Amino acid sequence: MTTNSTITINGQPVAFTVGETIFEIAARVGKTIPALCYDPRLDAFGGCRLCVVRVEGMRAPVASCTTKATDGMVVETATAQIESLRKTLLEMVASENRQIDVDPLRGYASQELTTLVDRYAARTGRFAGAYSGHSKTDDPNPFILRDYDLCISCYRCVRVCAEQEGDYAISVMNRGFHTQITTEFDNPLKESACTFCGQCVQTCPTGALGDKKAMRFANEEIGD
Repeated sequence: MTTNSTITINGQPVAFTVGETIFEIAARVGKTIPALCYDPRLDAFGGCRLCVVRVEGMRAPVASCTTKATDGMVVETATAQIESLRKTLLEMVASENRQIDVDPLRGYASQELTTLVDRYAARTGRFAGAYSGHSKTDDPNPFILRDYDLCISCYRCVRVCAEQEGDYAISVMNRGFHTQITTEFDNPLKESACTFCGQCVQTCPTGALGDKKAMRFANEEIGD
């Protein structure tokens, strides 16, 4: 139901519908807030923390993707403090991955991490962390590359498989640096409930999941 409620974002008053989040309202008026765990088709859960914003009257930044707007709320999306926090978070993510630059043919969203790391000049090497995730590049299926050394545990693949497809073919095991995207009993995809719809590939923001067919076709074309 539409109301006369108003939120102020970066000095601009914006009318909103009850139930909208700060992230949704900002996107609607062209004030893009960075995020890596967000997919508009999925329930937001604020995992990556890149979308945090400053809300007047609140002591700490809040995740804009999970915070519902209230009438009279005053929001700043890119203060110096918030931008510094985002850069630090991206530096930490970059330190855990084998590589940041990947072939765009891996998937629709595969350049999201690369774009943000470059936007925030986060290729500093300031942190040196253990890699999170162990690749399953030897999975014999002909469709999906599982290069989990590039995984950032955003869980978009897990959630799209469950929330959009209802297959629940992939899940998460362990915690922290030992977190791993996996299948039931850690079997190959062909032995799971996977239907190879490709939704997990297309939502992955780092190229940890890749479209083997597209990459193979491109290589064949180059070879010709």
